[in-house]
Amino acid sequence: MVLESLIGEKNIRKHPIYMLLITFIISIGSIIAAYHIAPSHSSVLSVAFITIGLIPVVHNILTKEEYEEAIERKSSVTFFARHFNLILIYVLIFVGVILAFTFAYVAFPADVNQTVFSEQIKSFCWMQPGSCEGSIPLSITGQATAAGLDYCRVPEMQDPFACSFVIFQNNAQVLIFIIILSLLYGAGAIYIIAWNASIIGLFFGEMILTFEYGKAFGFAILMVIGHGAPELFAYVFGALAGAVLSAMVSRGQFLSHEFSTIIKDVLFLAGLGLFSVAYGSFVEGVGIVGYADLSVILGFIYLLIIIFLVFFYGKKRIKK
Repeated sequence: MVLESLIGEKNIRKHPIYMLLITFIISIGSIIAAYHIAPSHSSVLSVAFITIGLIPVVHNILTKEEYEEAIERKSSVTFFARHFNLILIYVLIFVGVILAFTFAYVAFPADVNQTVFSEQIKSFCWMQPGSCEGSIPLSITGQATAAGLDYCRVPEMQDPFACSFVIFQNNAQVLIFIIILSLLYGAGAIYIIAWNASIIGLFFGEMILTFEYGKAFGFAILMVIGHGAPELFAYVFGALAGAVLSAMVSRGQFLSHEFSTIIKDVLFLAGLGLFSVAYGSFVEGVGIVGYADLSVILGFIYLLIIIFLVFFYGKKRIKK
């Protein structure tokens, strides 16, 4: 791939932040290309193009990282140290797609947005009905107003545990699908990650166009210290679990001495993903039924745990 060749795979692995730039450029190019090739299907095609563009880069990095980690598993290198770069790369891909779709949604004319982001708009209007008139966002109709998320607000779902279970069922299915896609296609889960990021990007774009900066900021906070962080890391852990297992299969390591360690890593990643889905679902359910402060506190605790793990176990120790 051109961008990977220009920047260099070693530079990307050494400085994962380059992945943010690569993702942004690929995403903008994919949106424009999809609109000109098949306007009526560009909302889905753009995400497919993003996936096609990113899979070779991620696959190459994944293969090299796993090859080196097969050696490091013999040393005292910790689990998070072995997988830190890969986890960060998936997170940066998610952020890069959000930034690209936000930028595109703000930059494109309203009539173009209605075509280019049609499927994302449907998802946005389902989650934010007050921000749409019918199935058209208010920035397009020109009737901006405040809106709230009504999901799980029906009387029978006021119980935070019942609401959380509904959310958990949906998110757990997505997690399983991500693991399967990653197992079959290596970095195939990028499509689901990019799709979710595209909807969030449209949300931020809509909030900017309707001057709902406070709402956009509040949503950004929830993404960092609310239910957003557990959900994102759940999908990243799931994607990595499938990808690591896929890399092992492709290298034929079934009878190798690293096999048991790789399986432990995969099971641990899948377990982390499931825990994060359950935790994130509970945090979201608590927030939706009216306990917003508790939701933020729980989300902040999760973020502190991640920071603790990365700080104490995310650095590769030099073997003496």
